[in-house]
Amino acid sequence: MPSPEQERLSILAGLNALGDVSGAALDSLTELATHAFNVPVAFVSLLEVDRQRLVSRKGLDVTQTHIRDSICASAIGIAETLVIDDLRAHPRHASNPLVTGDAQLRFYAGTPLVARNGVAIGAFCIMDDAPRQFSEAQRRQLQTLANAAMNELELRALTGRRDPVSGLPDRHQFALDFDAHAAREPDTFVHAVLIDVFDATTATEAGQVLGMAPLETLIRRIGVRLRVALDGMAEVYHVGVARFAFVVELSSSKAVEDLVAELQDRLTRPMMAAQVPMSPSFHAGICGVTLGQHTADEAIRRMLVGLNAAINSRSPFRWYSETRDARTRRGYRLATDAREALQEKQFHLVYQPRFRASDLEPVAAEVLIRWNHPQLGAVSPAEFIPVFERTAVMQGITRWVIDQALDQCVAWRAAGITLTLSINYSARDMGEEDAALRLIRAIEQKGLSCADIEVEITESQWLRVDSPAGQQLRQMAAAGLRIAVDDFGSGYSNFGYLTELPISTLKLDKTVIDRLCLDPRAALKVEAIIGLAQRLGYAAVAEGVESAEQVARLQALGCDEIQGFALARPMTAEAFSERFRAASAQA
Repeated sequence: MPSPEQERLSILAGLNALGDVSGAALDSLTELATHAFNVPVAFVSLLEVDRQRLVSRKGLDVTQTHIRDSICASAIGIAETLVIDDLRAHPRHASNPLVTGDAQLRFYAGTPLVARNGVAIGAFCIMDDAPRQFSEAQRRQLQTLANAAMNELELRALTGRRDPVSGLPDRHQFALDFDAHAAREPDTFVHAVLIDVFDATTATEAGQVLGMAPLETLIRRIGVRLRVALDGMAEVYHVGVARFAFVVELSSSKAVEDLVAELQDRLTRPMMAAQVPMSPSFHAGICGVTLGQHTADEAIRRMLVGLNAAINSRSPFRWYSETRDARTRRGYRLATDAREALQEKQFHLVYQPRFRASDLEPVAAEVLIRWNHPQLGAVSPAEFIPVFERTAVMQGITRWVIDQALDQCVAWRAAGITLTLSINYSARDMGEEDAALRLIRAIEQKGLSCADIEVEITESQWLRVDSPAGQQLRQMAAAGLRIAVDDFGSGYSNFGYLTELPISTLKLDKTVIDRLCLDPRAALKVEAIIGLAQRLGYAAVAEGVESAEQVARLQALGCDEIQGFALARPMTAEAFSERFRAASAQA
């Protein structure tokens, strides 16, 4: 059985008394008390483990005191109003700071604030600077004010910390209860589970088709299913639009996984919404936390790490992983450091040559960005580019790359080096309405021709003729820019766009080239792609070529251009210039 103190802490958390309580309604009650009893001081106090908080006060500047200085701690120990006619004559409270300090208070009357289960959590108090008597009628009046204050606190808990859709306690209440649990049972190891029952796409589509009311009905029913399934085991919290969390004490991780599997079975059973049967999706993130060592925010953060891993891997659940967490934190740091990195010139460009397959003469160069981070060292583009693409950072990086690359192209033209410069564009870059116009203007302002530049885009699902990206590509091609599809054959292949978009070049992905000389079927695939590209009027470029044997095989297959370590690694502009001049001298 929990002790009275433990019950009080639990109730305080449930009433949101430990959070930011708006004092408007309570302030009106304490002010009324000063007038009704003709006293200078009135306040509502709530008693925690080691402190008393004055959540509403009139006539006092203090907002909290140590529990040892709380007269109200004595008040909640009795069932009726505590009255001390003269505090200076009281054996326990004569030395109280409110009595001996500047306030010089002498009289105290306090009525316990009693919750619905009979546990006192604080007191409604009045104080005077002179001794006085307190009648039975005044005791009743103070009790009435205490009841009104308690009703207000409970009303706040009911309306302020409940989700309006499900009626379940919300994320703020989760944090309060978590902290209260930690105060009651410090160092206890528990498991926290976060469940997502509607992915964004499904929720959006359902809302468009059914409207919000049926969707909210679904979420409410899911909350009921969860509450029933966990009855007597854990409190359920509605912490997101379609996300629910709970904390449970089970003996092993296997027991937690079995529970999550049971919840998946219950929650994914079809239910009706506006006469349409729907099956919720199910993903869960699980973590182990130690009460008192991990905060509620940390528990939610760890659950989110596991949940996002489950969603990304399309798995029912995933445990929190420190490795994955560190990777996510590192990615976030890279995104936040990017703007400063641009200002401090931590980025630089290198150029990887592309060679004509027939005579291995350099004919183009792919622009590649590199980052020397002051703390993390050299960071691979394979790591930071995907991070940038998920944020607004990518546009700024791309614009910097274009400006630097075009300047280098101008310098090469002045030095007599003529070749095509290939610049990578991301899906986010192509999603901008003025992507084509901005690039064309930048090229013209540098005194270059659009025919000097090639735009590389990665083959993916966004590459459609009717997409905004497709419109930008057509505008670029109309101005004379060459369009190259990178990573062709790496997994996603929609041949429809090959004849509908103004493509100039297909770049065979390294994974297609790797087994060229080892697997006859891989060789057939390469030969087929080269043939397809050339019959469509495109140049076929093999990238990621790492051996002389692969170079010879690609030449035999009639590939147009070759790029890879077998012929040249990415190099600085200066090294590229020397390489180009050397090739020209030998010719």
